[in-house]
Amino acid sequence: MRDNPGRVHTLRASAVALIAALLGGCALPTAPGGGDTGLRVEIRRPVPLPAGSAHANFQFGRVVRGTNLFEPFCQLEANLVAPERRDLLPGAYRVSRVGNRLLRDAITRIPAVYPTFDCSDGVFQESRWRLAPASAEATTDVRELRCIAPYYNCTFGPPLSVDQVQLVVGDYLGIAVADATAD
Repeated sequence: MRDNPGRVHTLRASAVALIAALLGGCALPTAPGGGDTGLRVEIRRPVPLPAGSAHANFQFGRVVRGTNLFEPFCQLEANLVAPERRDLLPGAYRVSRVGNRLLRDAITRIPAVYPTFDCSDGVFQESRWRLAPASAEATTDVRELRCIAPYYNCTFGPPLSVDQVQLVVGDYLGIAVADATAD
């Protein structure tokens, strides 16, 4: 029986992707039952939402119309799709839940642990931070901050760190870890 190097390569890449997916969930705190992770997100400037959309895209420290899938990006998502352009206004939010997973496609959110995975495909580490109002001026229309770390050529890594997320969203949002000693 002859060896099939393409199949071995695909199986090896799938095993590496599975290990990365399992380890990737350990990067940020997760509060059980939707509690408080200690992460805070503050909308510092109005964030524009296009007409017919429930999210704003961030890349390279600014709001962008479309994202480059070869570079890290984030999306701030609202609960409602409005027919007209609108702004998410400043307010403070606590991150009540963090979820991480490895994706084969950052747009359709297909998981990366898939039988036909190959090193020529991109792999995307997704972080989803569920947001809850932490101040009186914070709207309940803000749902989550979703960030993507792209990996190509069989390289894998963790989700974006808090500092990396801050670089992606720029001065529109402030990302902080709450002081554990504060009351």
